[in-house]
Amino acid sequence: MRGGAGRGGDFQAPAPLLTCRALAVFLSLQAPWLRSGPGRCEALAARACLVAVNPARGPGPRGARSGKIFHNLMERKDFETWLDNISVTFLSLTDLQKNETLDHLISLSGAVQLRHLSNNLETLLKRDFLKLLPLELSFYLLKWLDPQTLLTCCLVSKQWNKVISACTEVWQTACKNLGWQIDDSVQDALHWKKVYLKAILRMKQLEDHEAFETSSLIGHSARVYALYYKDGLLCTGSDDLSAKLWDVSTGQCVYGIQTHTCAAVKFDEQKLVTGSFDNTVACWEWSSGARTQHFRGHTGAALALKILWCDGGS
Repeated sequence: MRGGAGRGGDFQAPAPLLTCRALAVFLSLQAPWLRSGPGRCEALAARACLVAVNPARGPGPRGARSGKIFHNLMERKDFETWLDNISVTFLSLTDLQKNETLDHLISLSGAVQLRHLSNNLETLLKRDFLKLLPLELSFYLLKWLDPQTLLTCCLVSKQWNKVISACTEVWQTACKNLGWQIDDSVQDALHWKKVYLKAILRMKQLEDHEAFETSSLIGHSARVYALYYKDGLLCTGSDDLSAKLWDVSTGQCVYGIQTHTCAAVKFDEQKLVTGSFDNTVACWEWSSGARTQHFRGHTGAALALKILWCDGGS
């Protein structure tokens, strides 16, 4: 096709038959789905040629109409027919072929099409079911999840955290599974969620040996068999024939006396009572270390003690 910029300035139209046939071959090669019937490609090619050989004759309504015909190459009815045909062909493809087709269409799309695609995909793929479903149905679904998964779901969004934290039954069940006694009169879901989180944190601290502050009490030279704690004081009985009283807060030894091998110990501020592997029970004074009483009669080790103090402390 040669335009008016050539010598003589006259517009010369191409041979319609040759141009239509060439364009029809091109369309059939580039768009196989257009081969929907005899002469389909030829008809579209002929329409394109008619538009091409009748350019707008200057500005004005007629020129606008010509441009509209050129840009709307396919009428609405023809477009719908074409769309139906391409849909049938697309549905007959394999998943891999469908993906390749979509990739190709995306590569041909401009900003307007990509924006349209992004908006529609967000609606289709990012549906928040916890936001769309009635609250009762959401609670029913949440009951099937374990607490750790629920805590992970709380991180998805503020909406998810709000819904999950409001499900009383879920968090009450989680606390029951940890061995907590549940007061059913307390229906505050957030309360039970906090109880569960504190319990989980405490259990983790116990597993990691971080639940308590620890310190070592060093003083015995053999194995410690007996322990008794009361009012911040700890009494220990050892195989080294001694018993010691410790201030737990400072780790200092308050008293240390020689005894028999202790299997059980009980004490107050002034006295120590011990049960021994030598089958006897003895009473000692902390201040002097003297044995004040000695009870015999067992035929085996005295492994447990229960002391009933009289008014006089004896």
